[in-house]
Amino acid sequence: MKVMLLAVGLAGSVALLFWAADWITNNQDNPQVVPLPADNMLAVTFAHADHVEQNCVECHHNFVDDTGTGMCFDCHKTDPEVADLIEEQFHTLCRNCHIEKQAAGEAHGPTRQCLDCHVRDDKP
Repeated sequence: MKVMLLAVGLAGSVALLFWAADWITNNQDNPQVVPLPADNMLAVTFAHADHVEQNCVECHHNFVDDTGTGMCFDCHKTDPEVADLIEEQFHTLCRNCHIEKQAAGEAHGPTRQCLDCHVRDDKP
C-alpha cells in the first residue's frame, strides 16, 4: 500500500512538473517567458541620450586600450576574433548593467524582453 501511494505521489509530481513547464512556456503574460518574435528582430539601436549618466569608458573600452575608434559594431561585428561573441558580449554588458541598476532601485533599461531592446530608436 505504501509503495502504491508513493508511486501515485511521484506520478502526480511529475505530471505537475510537466504541466507547470508547459504553462510557463506558453503563457505570454508570465514575466519569466522571453517571447521570440515570429519575424527577425531588429538590430539593437543604442541611444546615447538615454545613457548620459554613464561613464563612457564603461562601454567604450577602446577609449582607454587603443583597440580602435568609431562605433562598437566597427570591430565587434567585423573582427573575426570577436564577431562570433557579439550577442553574448552585448547581452552581458547591457542587460547586466540594467539588472544591477534595477536591483539598486535606480532607473534602468529593459531586463527581460527581447523586443524592449530590439526596436527602432530615433534618438542619437
